[in-house]
Parts: sequence; structure tokens; C-alpha cells
Amino acid sequence: MIVWILGTLAVVALVFVLLSPLESLSWWADRGEREVRQTFELLSSDSRDTVDSHRFLVYLSGVGVLGGDELSGRELSWLESVDAELPDVRVVADVFPYSVDNRGLLQRATVWLWGFLDRVRRRKYANPVHFLINLRNITQVLVSSDPRYGPTQSIGLAQEIWRSLQRHGYVPGSGDPVYLVGFSGGAQMALGAGWFLRGIGVPVSLISIGGIFGDDPGLDRMGHVWHLTGSKDKMHYLGDIAFPGRWPTAPLSSWGRAKRDGRITAKVIGPMQHDGAKAYFGRRAVGPDGRNHADITRDEVVAILREPAPAAPTLPAG
Repeated sequence: MIVWILGTLAVVALVFVLLSPLESLSWWADRGEREVRQTFELLSSDSRDTVDSHRFLVYLSGVGVLGGDELSGRELSWLESVDAELPDVRVVADVFPYSVDNRGLLQRATVWLWGFLDRVRRRKYANPVHFLINLRNITQVLVSSDPRYGPTQSIGLAQEIWRSLQRHGYVPGSGDPVYLVGFSGGAQMALGAGWFLRGIGVPVSLISIGGIFGDDPGLDRMGHVWHLTGSKDKMHYLGDIAFPGRWPTAPLSSWGRAKRDGRITAKVIGPMQHDGAKAYFGRRAVGPDGRNHADITRDEVVAILREPAPAAPTLPAG
């Protein structure tokens, strides 16, 4: 039985990898280019001198999420605590990072599959089949990091973030800073989308929470990158290992340039694991000072947002 399950997962994994670029490519060929032109042609260059400015926090979840409206209870509770600490910061958490059009997995024709897998993982006994959810979203992270297909996917995600920002009160041309908070694979998706958001005049920075990301060109356009990790989180090292642009032997890469410019801050914030009850949003596990993991993570993010916004890198002429 175990061999059969593993064999099935291997076949499905191969299918996911082979088909993963097709979602963004077909979207772009069908309607994506037209939608993006219409969305970004509406941009206004007028700044709002008479209206108070705001900061915006856009949360992009990890690879286990089913949709922008399907965040875990731990994540929702954590976001509420951040919102309570920072009433002047507008929290945006309705974007599904692993889709070009913000359609969650339960909003598709294959809802029967994803719904079944979600029910399986909610049961008490272990069954590895539910990791197909993670696997599907991991393939989208790989697409995002691929220079051949990533830009198409990233511009779609940037469009959805831009739309959500405006729904939450962002005014085009205001120059209000946006902090993309990416958990796990959400950090890579944030970098890809951030490149395009900066291109339309939005100052963006990244707060990576256990983030797994590559040497994305979006690093060149980030005001700053805070990479927050847990001492018991080994998964985030995948970014250091899997992407040669993150290696010390690539000082001229986007990652190398950002480090050289002082725009990278890496910090171990506590004894967090990558996922689960003892991870970054857990409330039962506690650190050495008695604070639970969720509060430690919240306090680190709040401290970042209370500092002056980093200056946005100057875009090259032309």
C-alpha cells in the first residue's frame, strides 16, 4: 500500500511539474495581456497631498493554503494581533499567491479533488496524500523562480495585489509604502510580484517569515528585505541551497547586490519550526522569554513597521 501511494504521488508530482507553467501562459494568451494593460493604464500620477498617508501590509501565505480566503486559524489570529498593534497599518490578506487570477483551489473545476485532500489533512491519522496541495503550490513557486515563465505569473499576481491594495484604500500615485509579508513559499511569490509593483511606482519591501526564495530580480527593487527565521526551521535553507544566485560564489547576482547594498537583514527570532503548532504562528509553544511564537513573530514584524520606511531603490532610466 505504501509503495502504491508513493508511486502515485511521484506520477502526480511529475504531471504537476510538467503542467505548472501552462496556467499562467494560457491565462496570458487568453486574456492576461489585455487585463494587465487595462489595469495599469488606469494609473494616475497625481499624489494625494490632502489625505493622510498609510502603510500597507500584504500577507502571502505558504504552500499549504487553498486560497486567499482559506487562511488557517493561526494565521488569521496572528494577522488580527498585528492589526491591533498597528491601527495605522492596513492589513491585506485576501490574495492567493499561487494563482495569476486569485482563484483559490476551491474555486476551480477540480474543487472535488482539493476539497477531498483538505478533508483528509484535517483528520487525526496521518495520510501523505494531502501533501498534493503543497506539491501543487510548490510547482507554482518553481515557476515564479524560473526566468522563462516567472514574469508571466508574477505580473498576474502583481495585478491581483494591486487590485486588493486599491480595495483597501491604496491611492495610485500616493507613494505609500507596501510591505509584502511572505511566509514560506509566499516570499518567492512576493519577490516576483514586487518587481512589477515597484515598476508602477509602489515602494515595496519584503518581510520573509521562514521564506524560501531564490535570486529573483525583484530583489533589485526591494527597499529592504527582512529574512526572519526560526532556529529549528531547516526548510528555509532550501533557498540557500537550491538557487545558485544565493550562493557566496555569486556576488554579482541580485541577492549579492542587495547584500552589498545593505538591503538584507537576516535574523533568527526564536526556536520556531517551519510549520505546525511550534512554528511562527503557534500560540502554545513559547520561547526563552516566555512569549509564545506568534507573539514573538508579531513583535518582530511590528518593530519593522514602526521604523521609518526604507527608501525605494532608484529604477534605471528607460
